[in-house]
Amino acid sequence: MYKNPPGMGNLIRLIQGSFQKFNINLAGKTVLTEAATGNYICTPVLAALAGAKVYALAKDSKYGTTEQIECEIYFAAKQLNVDSEIKIIRSFDDIKLDEVDVLTNTGFVRPIDRRLIDKLKPDCVIPLMWEPWEFRPHELDIDSAVSKGIKVYGTNEADFRLQTMKYIGITVLYFLLKEKRSCFSSDVLVIGCEKFIEAITSVLKRNHYSVISCMTEEYEAGDLADFDAIVIAEYLNPKLIIGSPPGSLIDNSALTEDHLIIHIAGNVDFDSVKCKHYPDIPSPFGYMSYTTDFIDPLAVIDLHAAGLKVAEGLIKGKAEGLAGLAFKNFMELNYPALAFDNEKYW
Repeated sequence: MYKNPPGMGNLIRLIQGSFQKFNINLAGKTVLTEAATGNYICTPVLAALAGAKVYALAKDSKYGTTEQIECEIYFAAKQLNVDSEIKIIRSFDDIKLDEVDVLTNTGFVRPIDRRLIDKLKPDCVIPLMWEPWEFRPHELDIDSAVSKGIKVYGTNEADFRLQTMKYIGITVLYFLLKEKRSCFSSDVLVIGCEKFIEAITSVLKRNHYSVISCMTEEYEAGDLADFDAIVIAEYLNPKLIIGSPPGSLIDNSALTEDHLIIHIAGNVDFDSVKCKHYPDIPSPFGYMSYTTDFIDPLAVIDLHAAGLKVAEGLIKGKAEGLAGLAFKNFMELNYPALAFDNEKYW
């Protein structure tokens, strides 16, 4: 008997609601995904609710042990009557990879390299739990997958059932208020890429903040005394935004003890920064210091539910013999899916 982990009741309620929201159907399919703790227990549980036979790969990590993972996943699955549909595995050797219909590009399953892809069947599909512009080549050999016939599509985070980008703005708002930097006392500078800037500034402006935003490649060093808080939110441009000269957009010495820095993503070096910053140790370029579920578990639950809905569409599109532009249109019109820009991946 698995004990009830703290906060699990709310998580189970959100998983059930998200499954119903996306109405996922993977009946009779085999899904290989990650087994993780906390909010990320959602993926195997959602797949099982959708009718799939689920294999979830677990590993010890800084987030929890395999025993903790097993406890949390099986407790949630049992409450939803799908525990018999989930098997937690410790190695790819514990499963027949050529029987997998859906492989999620999540956590412990990565990297999905050529050696792994060679063991999959051509009818397998790989739904990405993010948009294609976030693609990191070292995590997935997409060319090997597509050359084998495996479809790889991203998830459209602008789908009306998702609020993914808005959670980023709410995260910034949380840290501003945590440090007592309200709209009445603080001016905010946001530097980053377009998608993140839009998400952050829209939330802050709706809450009456004075905000100046600038794309990383367009930023010109100015007087930072006009700003109380600086938000770094760059996912695409590797330029050093905060650090020691030469080469950084903002010299550490230009920041005073009164500034507040909120790092969402981007290349920074906080070694000699005098002011308070969140987090203490920022994630390296290409990764986010605060993912959307930091502020609300529903963010990742809905995103992974949408990703599994994309898998449903990929399976159906392949079964109907669609290809190229017809496949892309089918996916983007009927599912929360986004194709890569390069048509060779359609």
